[in-house]
Amino acid sequence: MKRAALVVLAMASLTIGIDTLADLTQDRPDHVVPGSRSEIVLEVDSRDRTGSNGLSAQGLWGACQGTVRQRLAEPGVVPLADGNFLLTTEPALGEHAWRRLQGCLEDATLDRVKARVLDKRDLAPAP
Repeated sequence: MKRAALVVLAMASLTIGIDTLADLTQDRPDHVVPGSRSEIVLEVDSRDRTGSNGLSAQGLWGACQGTVRQRLAEPGVVPLADGNFLLTTEPALGEHAWRRLQGCLEDATLDRVKARVLDKRDLAPAP
């Protein structure tokens, strides 16, 4: 009798554990707020001969844009100081889209290009 109870308890624990893990790793659609924007500041370090961090930042967006449904807003990839770049997406990135994009940008997607997200902020739609 004790053995059957332990087996049932073990099976229930395993089922709950698998269900919890599935919920944590599942990708779900995000709520989209029309007219909103996300601004991302990206530090890019290119180790190629040309040293063109601007082209590398554009290449990263090109490689990673398929992970999200948002589009890059005008004027595109904007250079800031010290190898940093501003990317603005429309509409704003939801939690799941942000995780996918950040992972792609920071996971050495392009050879000889290293990137790190410095900041992300969401902007509400203009009134």
